[in-house]
Amino acid sequence: MATDRRDEIAATFQRIHRPLRWPMENFRRTRIANRGFVGYRFSRVRRNAMAGFAFGFSLRDDVLPGVADAPEVVAYAFVRPPNGTLHKSIAGRPNSAVRRLVASGRKMGFPFEFHPDGEVVAIRHRSVRTVPREIFVLVTGRCGRSRGRSSCSSPRIS
Repeated sequence: MATDRRDEIAATFQRIHRPLRWPMENFRRTRIANRGFVGYRFSRVRRNAMAGFAFGFSLRDDVLPGVADAPEVVAYAFVRPPNGTLHKSIAGRPNSAVRRLVASGRKMGFPFEFHPDGEVVAIRHRSVRTVPREIFVLVTGRCGRSRGRSSCSSPRIS
């Protein structure tokens, strides 16, 4: 990958760092930078399980499920271990948080791919090899109107 693209990626993360700080304060943040992925992972731990989300750039094909035209901008939700109790509660049940995320994303026109059996349970990705047709949007949480006011809430891991 050319160094000019790395500079663009670094500049993008610098611009979005401050606005993302307050909603993520209850999540452990980890910067990931390796040959296959550059980005941030936000996670919460419950006993011996971990769940959270990540966003960044997939630099190689097949690093994450569905990525086949790298480099791609990606956002995904994950649960570890993939066969644990937390995984069943977050991704396995009919009205689980991940299934609601996938359904609401599809309704809003920002679809996630659903992978109920793996560590990465929902992923949204777009190739940036050429200029994408759309602005990449990640929508999490629920927004609605109550008593004439708009309100949004983010999903919780307890």
